[in-house]
Amino acid sequence: MTRFKQWAIYFFLSRLVNHVRIFSNHRRRFLLALSPNSKYPRSTTSSAFKKPRNFINVCVPNLFYGNSYPKNVVRRLDRRFLVEEFFPRSSESSRIRKLKKFDIFHLNFVDVLQLDYPETIQLIGQLQAAKVKIVVTAHDLTPHSKQPEYYDPLFQTWLSAADGIVHHSQWGLTALRTRFQIPERTKNAVIFNLGRRDDVAVVGPKKRRRIETALGIAQVPIRIGIVGAPRKERMIAEFLEGFSRTTRADMQVTCWSLTEQDIVPNDPRIAIAEKYRHVRNRTFRKRLEICDVIAIPYQSDGEMLTTGVVASAMEVGIGILRTDWPFLEEVFGDAGIYIGKDAESFTVGLSRLTLGDIQLAKKASLKLRLSNSWQVIAEQYGRLYESVLAD
Repeated sequence: MTRFKQWAIYFFLSRLVNHVRIFSNHRRRFLLALSPNSKYPRSTTSSAFKKPRNFINVCVPNLFYGNSYPKNVVRRLDRRFLVEEFFPRSSESSRIRKLKKFDIFHLNFVDVLQLDYPETIQLIGQLQAAKVKIVVTAHDLTPHSKQPEYYDPLFQTWLSAADGIVHHSQWGLTALRTRFQIPERTKNAVIFNLGRRDDVAVVGPKKRRRIETALGIAQVPIRIGIVGAPRKERMIAEFLEGFSRTTRADMQVTCWSLTEQDIVPNDPRIAIAEKYRHVRNRTFRKRLEICDVIAIPYQSDGEMLTTGVVASAMEVGIGILRTDWPFLEEVFGDAGIYIGKDAESFTVGLSRLTLGDIQLAKKASLKLRLSNSWQVIAEQYGRLYESVLAD
């Protein structure tokens, strides 16, 4: 099967699942409305299980555009939240007609709207005229394309209009306030992005060995993985340079996150050094399952407020190697091992790294795994939705 056919099937099934959920919720709502002596105004608080639940209509613009984070959240929301995809580029009459039935407009990424400044002002005005509450999730200070001169005014406009803002760390909340103006009336919620699938199990040694054999790499006591899309803030070349200067014979690096510009040292301990390309979730998880720890060498002064790689590490129960980026220290705690902030300090940190350090990080990661899931994240979003509507 070609990659195009795989993506076509995935796209179709994703849409189908979303529409089935919407139809199911509409049907349930219709049947409840037919019940005798029942009235269903817009919900502002959770209802007891003994009572029929009211519904909150949430629209998410361009929900199926790339990033999986919003999809993972909305698919696990309580059924009282009726989530529908919204297309801001649709005709004005269609857009206004749809907005009137929504309670909440939830923006995750300002760049996926594909609206310029006048169009953004117009859409916000239409939302406010329809009395739709606005919730924004702050994933980054500016999109990864790095055009702050274009996106900063757009993001500031949304933040100024927001009734609620989701931050992925307390540090992220402070960083956002440093760069942008947030109104006093806005509700701020810190929700860690540590989601995991409930059906993912921590890999055993037999399965790990099978994957290693398939990839043609030797067994080692400590394997450091580097996964995820390249970002300007990621110091992958510096990390590989620092690693190559160590004399550790018990370590190996497998990297799938290189750019065209990255220079890889000639070191046989760097077993895999591949340019980044998007792969299936199954392939991505196999890469994680053969690693003892994941390196996340991010700059502390960049424009990213979060990374999904921490959740990926937690999902398979392993720790991370981190820099002094405050997000990692706050969110991952003891599951993160500090190893420096540049090539020179990476050499020192990796030279000192022990199996004991990695085992302690794994234990801390497994502990986080027990208390965090997409369901937990969705419940926190639901509480914010209700809190915003309560005003």
